[in-house]
Amino acid sequence: MSGSEKSRKIAVIFVADVVGYSKHMEKDEDATLKAYSECEKILKKLLKKYVGSIFNTGGDSALVEFPSAVNAVECAVDFQNEIKERNASDKTETKLEFRIGINMGDVVQKEGNLLGDGVNIAARLEALAQPNGITISKSVYDLVVPKTKVTFNDLGVQKVKQNTFHAYDILLDPSQKRKLKTQSTSNTTIFAGIAAALIIAIAGFFMFGIDGGEEQVENKVLVSDRPAILIMPFKNRSAASDDFISQGITDTLISTLSNYQQLLVQSSNTSDYIDKNELSDEEIKAGYGINYIVSGAIQVSGEKLRINVQLNDLVKQEIIWSDKYDFQMNDLFEIQDEISEKILDSLSLKLTTGTTGLDSRKYFKTVDNWRKSMVARADFIKGTPESIIKMNKAVDELLLMEPNNPTILLMKGWAIFAMALNGLVEDNEKKARESYDLALRAIDLGPDLADAYMLASFLELNNKFNVVSADQNEANNLAVERARKAAELDKSSPHNFGAVANTLAGVGKVEEAITYYRKALVIAPHAETWIKMGYINALSSIGRFNEAKPIADEVSQNDQFVANVRGRALAMLAYIAFKENNSNLAKAYIEQFKSLDFKLTLEDLMFGLWNLKSNQEFIQDYRKVVSDLGVN
Repeated sequence: MSGSEKSRKIAVIFVADVVGYSKHMEKDEDATLKAYSECEKILKKLLKKYVGSIFNTGGDSALVEFPSAVNAVECAVDFQNEIKERNASDKTETKLEFRIGINMGDVVQKEGNLLGDGVNIAARLEALAQPNGITISKSVYDLVVPKTKVTFNDLGVQKVKQNTFHAYDILLDPSQKRKLKTQSTSNTTIFAGIAAALIIAIAGFFMFGIDGGEEQVENKVLVSDRPAILIMPFKNRSAASDDFISQGITDTLISTLSNYQQLLVQSSNTSDYIDKNELSDEEIKAGYGINYIVSGAIQVSGEKLRINVQLNDLVKQEIIWSDKYDFQMNDLFEIQDEISEKILDSLSLKLTTGTTGLDSRKYFKTVDNWRKSMVARADFIKGTPESIIKMNKAVDELLLMEPNNPTILLMKGWAIFAMALNGLVEDNEKKARESYDLALRAIDLGPDLADAYMLASFLELNNKFNVVSADQNEANNLAVERARKAAELDKSSPHNFGAVANTLAGVGKVEEAITYYRKALVIAPHAETWIKMGYINALSSIGRFNEAKPIADEVSQNDQFVANVRGRALAMLAYIAFKENNSNLAKAYIEQFKSLDFKLTLEDLMFGLWNLKSNQEFIQDYRKVVSDLGVN
């Protein structure tokens, strides 16, 4: 066969890639190249042992073909173990970590290279893998599970870009066990969906299944005349059980710095996205208009803590301030406040008086109780029936110690509400009133807790449980008043702004709702799709199609989202095209809609318009158009 000819075959493909290679190169190019060369020698030594051959490289990656799946897996395990041993040595100056993906599938052999889905899926598995981890496809798993002694973790069916596959992690360490969202085809009821959009006000995440995953979109420079600061997630250098401490420190800094209204503080959505995608400082500055970055790490040993923190100026490319704090757990609040003050002093700013709705530390009698509340909050974020029950039990124990703590009362209100949504309690009407009473008590005892106003607002807006002794118009007015109050108190949460916008849109105040959707997207360009879909719906309902179309197109074409999210965006695009007298384009969108793996009904699509329930004229028009276009 000549060099220009090609042939097909089944092959086992192994892809290894360095984690954060560009950051290492920016820090010290020579040291990184030297370190990679050392790691490459380890790999080539093992390839001789397991008869693997490199068929392509990318400077920081290697693509390898193996004669058997067992050989590939054993080579990957040995390689990760040797890299771990290398990094543990005090003599190792530059510690590189790798991700590995392994797949068996059809490939095309052409001019000494291997191409095709077999290689593509191996690359997707590598991207899905954890640092220091190995992720394999089901085709590899089925072959090696009876022939190896390694432990596997089933990740279910995953979709990365255009490839869908069943994936498994190889657990080199118990701490690597994780749970990823699978490609689910389940629907969520309207009531549960609305509730979920507001539960995130306390949890900080959207948990009950409207969203299809984290958004992967082109970065957009934010439009703001304020200097922008990004608080990166503080790294936990201790046991995984201490993650809530690093998360608490990150949230507190975001909340505290947001008090300074001339500083644009980015949301945790943005910092989580940047952290996960390992963007460089230049990419952060260019893509988000960020001026300053705060980063840090914690170490915990019993009641002793160490925090390392630094403030970087991206424009001047220099460290403005850095420090190390060693202290006891009981002094955590004081250290958090001192770090905030140091950051502001370094920026020649002074913190305004007052606290925001996210900073509830002052209501706790002890740091230990606050710590227990953070653990309970972490359980709530998981969103499973088991974790919600666990969270409720922990909150009950906290209430015995601090019965008048408004933060704990509020957590109890959300716990009851979440249990009702998950069918874990009887008599939903009674439980809704109990949740509402707890929200009102929290407002009375903690008038600066934005989340308390949001919980009360939601229950008033959806007064089907008769929590308010008034007609629905009066209840709606009260809900809007509380929603606006929540937005006034907490200007650092995109979820809060999104929930306020949904409330306003739900009572017909669409123009005002749009301003809040925009506020959410300014501080969180990667906001969850329930916020973006709410914004799309609101714009479309008042005929602002030119503004709605690019956002809807972005969501509809993003294969990171499950089909029900993309389907709603496509249906809205079809509606807009029809209203603009472009029937051919409308039909083309519907054809895209029908090609989705998950079949949506008209009722499913209407669920996406729950935030506009007051605008029945628009809803009926939308229903008629998509029905006429052939959506059943």
